[in-house]
Amino acid sequence: LICIHCTLLAIVYKVYSVEQIPLPISIASCWTLWSIIACFVTLFLLKFVVGSCAAGETYPIASWSYLHKVWLRQLIVSSFHYAWLLPTGHDYLYPFILRWLGAQVEDDVKLAEIDTFLSYPTNLLKLETGVTSFADILLVPTEMTLPGDHRLDCITLGSHTNLGNFCSILPGSHLVSYTMVGNLTRITRETNSNSGDVFIGVPARAMPFQMPFRQATEDQIKTIPFWKTCFSHYISKCLLIGIYLSCGLVGGSIIHTITVCSFYRWSSYVDNKIIEQIIGKLGEDHRIFICSFLGNTQWLIRLFRAYGANIGNNVIIPDFASIFDYNLVTIGDHVRLNTSADISGHTFEQRVWKVAPVTVGNSCVLMSRSMVMSGCKLMGNNRLYPFTLVMKNDLLQPNTQWKGLPAQSYMAKSILSQSVPVCDDVVKCQQKSNNVDRLSLWYKQILNIYTNVNELQFMNWGYADLDEHIDDNTGYYSKKLYQQVLTNVTLTDQNILEVGCGRGAGAAWCVRTYAPHSYVGIDPSRDIINLCQQCYSTTPRLSFTIGDPKTHLSFQNESMDVVLLIETTNSFDEIEAVKKFVNEITRVLTPNGYFLWCGLCNVDGPSVLIDYLTANNAFIIKEKINITTNVLHALDIQSNSRADFIDRYIQPADQEYCCLLTGLPGTQSYDNMQQGRAEYWRVVFHKNMTKKTPLI
Repeated sequence: LICIHCTLLAIVYKVYSVEQIPLPISIASCWTLWSIIACFVTLFLLKFVVGSCAAGETYPIASWSYLHKVWLRQLIVSSFHYAWLLPTGHDYLYPFILRWLGAQVEDDVKLAEIDTFLSYPTNLLKLETGVTSFADILLVPTEMTLPGDHRLDCITLGSHTNLGNFCSILPGSHLVSYTMVGNLTRITRETNSNSGDVFIGVPARAMPFQMPFRQATEDQIKTIPFWKTCFSHYISKCLLIGIYLSCGLVGGSIIHTITVCSFYRWSSYVDNKIIEQIIGKLGEDHRIFICSFLGNTQWLIRLFRAYGANIGNNVIIPDFASIFDYNLVTIGDHVRLNTSADISGHTFEQRVWKVAPVTVGNSCVLMSRSMVMSGCKLMGNNRLYPFTLVMKNDLLQPNTQWKGLPAQSYMAKSILSQSVPVCDDVVKCQQKSNNVDRLSLWYKQILNIYTNVNELQFMNWGYADLDEHIDDNTGYYSKKLYQQVLTNVTLTDQNILEVGCGRGAGAAWCVRTYAPHSYVGIDPSRDIINLCQQCYSTTPRLSFTIGDPKTHLSFQNESMDVVLLIETTNSFDEIEAVKKFVNEITRVLTPNGYFLWCGLCNVDGPSVLIDYLTANNAFIIKEKINITTNVLHALDIQSNSRADFIDRYIQPADQEYCCLLTGLPGTQSYDNMQQGRAEYWRVVFHKNMTKKTPLI
């Protein structure tokens, strides 16, 4: 490669040494010629030196095959990286280049950058009609096997697939037609896609909304012939060299900056593609030669203001690439952006250009690789953790912290897994009452301390059909348990009360799925209710309040149509607590109301809550179904992900209680169900209208 680069320099030097040619024209000609020749050399080396690969091949890292097929390909592409700045994004030549290198590329494929596709074994690529990729995507060339070898495999992108910024596609991935991959998302061979799916997250998770069908609209990604690209490249280099030769290094930098800022402000009025490309090339050179030295300085802030951004005082931005669409961005005072944080005022989904203003309030912190999309408003004093994606048009309330893909509210506590304070709390509570269940206390500690809503959103054990076997770590089986409990009961336009709402994910899912008139979740813990209110404050018809079902429910008589209780009967083992609870739910339920319950019952022993509900004639059992087998199956499916959660976040001294809480195989609760000593029931109780409702 060194010899090749020296040969290229020798060729372009021959052009430079021609006399009677003005210096700017000579250097610009050499620059353009070097870029063209280097691109052809790159393709020649990839085609005839590196060659093709076979799907399923495995290379030990210390082997000639790995060096030849993987490492050398990466070296060639990175070595000639700057030559590939000659073509612009979504160049019409990219599909032809990939076809020549062995890729299966159909019509109307538009790629923002070709480097990442050249770095992948091109004969293992299949891009169907209408595929669109955007900037900074990553096609991971190999995946690591358990023995530590590198395995290659095919990547298939179905028709009209969209790949968002900074997404990663691993070998073996197969996306069906009309799939959208969001920013910062990782796709693997385990990702199962359906037409219209929108994937976000690591690992990729299908969102509850789908990619809309694109009507026959004008494609807003335009391309121009290659000769025009070369011509605009040549003219831009002539202008660049002319500016610095005539004005010197310092004066040239100033004139270059003024020129680029002026062109940017007037670019919306330019309708000529060649002029647009010349402006873009000058801006690209400005980012490379000048902006690289301005990061984390106030000079960069002044430059953004010159471009049209509205930025306050005492703001630190690490890099010029941190902000796009400057005239749409408003940043308050004392804001901090870390390396690779990103604020963008546009989207290009399905090749349709859309813009919306972005506002980042005072004292916000955007950590590394966090992204704020168009239309978002950060109201102030917000913290975005690394790799957080704030979706379009999101509104982040002041004094909140956010984490995950997509962003969800996060309340950081001082120390997650200190076991000593937990033990101290348990001892104190036992001194107050010897009958308090330590598992119940530990449940509260988990909810209070570990508040990352991206993981373990649902605490219930779940329900799985016997033919289901995939754990996508999205709470799918916990939602199915809710679905089972709510079967045959109408919730639409009803008033719902959930006792022991936990972190609120189940309540939010029920509101979105069943559209009740109102849905109230209660819990005795102030911290849990604060978390629920923070996470779901914008969800209509959903509210949370502090309430202890063992003492008093702060609701009017006959104000609720349905009362829901999921797996919290361990709190009702005392007869006095059960009596009070039954009286309260009888009071708040309408005459035709339902009490829905699911949980464990001992086969040989009494179940205080269920026995009292039926014995005092307050309720009539409308439906009682044993779902033990399905719950055990759900626990088996989720065991790996939940055990991984416990290993990563819980101290060894406390893991036993957390395993019991999550129902992992091997725990007493799981073994009791498996061996027939306990059964898991779901029951529908109908309020007995002949029973007089107690008044308060």
